[in-house]
Amino acid sequence: MTGLKVVRAAGGHRSRGEQIGRELREEVNRSVDFYHRYFERRGISSERLQELLTPYLVAAETHFPAYVSVLEGMSIGATVPILELFAINAFEELEPFLGSADGRISSLERKERYAAPAPGERCSSFVVTTDGTTILAHNEHWLVGDAGNVAVVLDAPDDRTVRVASPTVVCCLPAVGVNSHGVGQGIASLTASDDREGVPRVLVSRSSLEARDPAEALAMAGMPARSGGYGHTFAFPGGEPLVVETTAERVAVVQGPPVHTNHYLAPELVPLGPTPSAGSSVRHARVVELLEERRPSRAPEVMEILRDHATRPQAICQHADPAEGEEADAVLFSMVAELESGRMWVAPGNPCETEYEDVDLGDLR
Repeated sequence: MTGLKVVRAAGGHRSRGEQIGRELREEVNRSVDFYHRYFERRGISSERLQELLTPYLVAAETHFPAYVSVLEGMSIGATVPILELFAINAFEELEPFLGSADGRISSLERKERYAAPAPGERCSSFVVTTDGTTILAHNEHWLVGDAGNVAVVLDAPDDRTVRVASPTVVCCLPAVGVNSHGVGQGIASLTASDDREGVPRVLVSRSSLEARDPAEALAMAGMPARSGGYGHTFAFPGGEPLVVETTAERVAVVQGPPVHTNHYLAPELVPLGPTPSAGSSVRHARVVELLEERRPSRAPEVMEILRDHATRPQAICQHADPAEGEEADAVLFSMVAELESGRMWVAPGNPCETEYEDVDLGDLR
């Protein structure tokens, strides 16, 4: 056993945040320290960070005040600044602005920020449906400076009946996982030319993690005030999977295999995104190839796909390049969820090196 932490949080929004923050205080502080170094290397002061974050924070408080309250509670429980905690949840919104050493952004750069390099190699998700079994699989690619800062959060709000179970990087709200309706969601980072100020993507994905059916999933992924888009891979017990792509202003359902990495697949959205990275294209093609070749039907067979290295250095089981230091991309956790049986397995780290642990979801239903 690797000692994967599982946090069960129940009650009001701020109270749940405090519970999560207290139980994960060491990991949250370690994560905040990493991002502090990340921003510091780019000359981003606290004042500058606040300036950049203000429109996103206003949008978040307007549309998802409950999630902001959870983050406030986490900041209290873990004794970290709320501004830095929110910044991590808006990291994908900030990232295009952080390229210059002095942190300055011209009005032209702000308008044309989509022209900046595409994000790193972030995440692979797919769904397997066979013989009455639905399996959601997800490898979370993120910055290796956050390695080890991973936990599973079982979140049970007292103001609604939907509960979620989510493996997550500890400073972020839950986004990937399953809910008490038995629906699962995988998330993949995307950028597009209509990215704008609005609700940070992480908060949108936290909301869509509560979807109960395809219609609700489509509506929640496409909430109109979002700052940008994601690739949402939804899995439904006993039903067809659904892959939804969003930009800030558009929504599309992807036809074809229920597989997503980090580039747009819907023909109408492809022109809005940057050229797909080699890593994203290779990972997507490799997952599709393995699903067709192996026809997996059981969780262990799905886990083997998530461990695949055949296309290294752009592999499904991505490992950090030591030359890139703590800003390298790597798999920080891997998740497999079997929806009909209500089981979830999580490997905290590269799944080729870390065993999957069976997570008790008894409180979820």
